[in-house]
Amino acid sequence: MPFQTFETIIGHNSNIAGMRAAIKAGNPGHSHLFHGPKGVGKATFAKAFAQILLCKDNSDNSEKSCGRCTSCQNMVAGQHPDFINVAMEEEKTRISVDQIRDLSAFLSLTPMESQWKIALIDDASQMNAQAANALLKTLEEPPDQSILIINTYRYGVLLPTIKSRCIKTRFSGLSQEELIDIVTKVVDSSSENIQQAVALCGGDVAQGVLLCESGVGEERGVFLREIEIIGGVDLSVVCTMAEYWSKPERFANTLLMLKAWFQEQIRGSVNSNKGPESIRKWLSLVKWADEIMGQAMVVNLNKRLVLESLFIKVARLCGAKF
Repeated sequence: MPFQTFETIIGHNSNIAGMRAAIKAGNPGHSHLFHGPKGVGKATFAKAFAQILLCKDNSDNSEKSCGRCTSCQNMVAGQHPDFINVAMEEEKTRISVDQIRDLSAFLSLTPMESQWKIALIDDASQMNAQAANALLKTLEEPPDQSILIINTYRYGVLLPTIKSRCIKTRFSGLSQEELIDIVTKVVDSSSENIQQAVALCGGDVAQGVLLCESGVGEERGVFLREIEIIGGVDLSVVCTMAEYWSKPERFANTLLMLKAWFQEQIRGSVNSNKGPESIRKWLSLVKWADEIMGQAMVVNLNKRLVLESLFIKVARLCGAKF
């Protein structure tokens, strides 16, 4: 996604106003904790904040970055010498203590181009115990010219001692209109495809963009036509559906479409007053489906058999007799 500034970020207006006020007052703070739903733009916000502080034309505590100086250009290119972004490395399961030690060493250095050394941890809940304890040492004695930004969508996982040493900023979920606006600016696609992608992305902007690029709109139309009549078809048709939707190029989107469809069925049961038994059956199915779908994404399960089992349960709940 393209680099964003406070002027181009969609949503989070109160957070932008608060951060601008802190910059204008010359008190940006040494340690920040940005928390809120996944994929709503916390890291984007952090980088825009950093660009203002690192901008060479910001000697008077301006609330904006100029976008023209070498510092701004380096931030956009992702190669500013005074900014580091720490995230979980590929093929790893946690942010390691060595990464946090490198971050601490980076913050202790004299800035090369700007007034500050700025580090972003994205997502801090992925730190292992050693890494979290190492981070505490930096939070307890931050270098004068340093700013640390911690980003997470799992606020409760972080150590209370980490949370207590940070200025906390909560990010709310984006509205459907805001999500559509963001995805429209990033992806050249039809309005229908964008709306379908946003409906499935769970509020995650990056996921919405990926879904849109995969052409999920047309795919979802086919899926809904098939799933809506699943209670009235033969078992052989259900097995054919499972084979088609389990293909590698479709499987991940299929799980998202199923989850969205399950939510619609639960809402429909509640709104139509079908009774608590119907709602309980759907909730029980959704709980089982979440478990098996989660396993299918991380373990090498037979995806066709996973969907076959899932579709059979759905068909029976919708009235099938097999």
